[in-house]
Amino acid sequence: MKLSAHFPDRPHRSRLGIFLGNAGFTRSELNTVITLVMMLAVWVMLPFGKGHPITPAMRVNSASRTGKAIYTWMQAYANDNNGKFPETPDFSNTAFRQFFMAKYLDDEQGFAIPMDAWLNHAPGGNKKPDNDIGGEPDFAQALMPGECSWAYVTGLTPASDPTLPLLGNAFSETIGVYARNRDKKGGVFEGKKAVWISVGGSARVVEPGKDLTVTEEKDGKAINVYSKEWGTVPENVR
Repeated sequence: MKLSAHFPDRPHRSRLGIFLGNAGFTRSELNTVITLVMMLAVWVMLPFGKGHPITPAMRVNSASRTGKAIYTWMQAYANDNNGKFPETPDFSNTAFRQFFMAKYLDDEQGFAIPMDAWLNHAPGGNKKPDNDIGGEPDFAQALMPGECSWAYVTGLTPASDPTLPLLGNAFSETIGVYARNRDKKGGVFEGKKAVWISVGGSARVVEPGKDLTVTEEKDGKAINVYSKEWGTVPENVR
């Protein structure tokens, strides 16, 4: 797997609280995190190799690590773009493609969850992203449809409510609703587990409810985290 990172030399420290509280990242600290992300990305994709049976627990663990890795790129992007996460008018793929345009990385495979039906040739989801990312400046082939297993909530910044969802493993065709059939979109965990990453960086593995939505407790009530009642703008979920 190839991954590359490029961050211009800058003497200032970020004003954003990225992992290290309000101190932010120095360039050295950022490069250390990037190295760790590279190692995690390699580990995440091992289940795709021959001779590695893919278990439900492996898919969940892979998804949690993948989500945290993507979260690191989100924070790095905000660090370089005046405290803003990438925006997109349509799909999560389009937002994540901006990481390639910024030359943070050149490998697509860390955006896939093994056996996710959103991947190419669903059902089954056994095909890896092809790593054909296209050329500069747009890298238009990066994360084409069928090469990404993640939903993304736009309109947020690192300063937003830390309990809001920022990333989630891809749902069915209905926002926030998963599926029990592994061969269907949103069914990679057969409706038994779901993974979401909060604005604050917490990676949460939860059991969807009977309606196959993800809920957390708020004011003594179980609330769908992708609902207005939780504080999420459903129209911004990509």
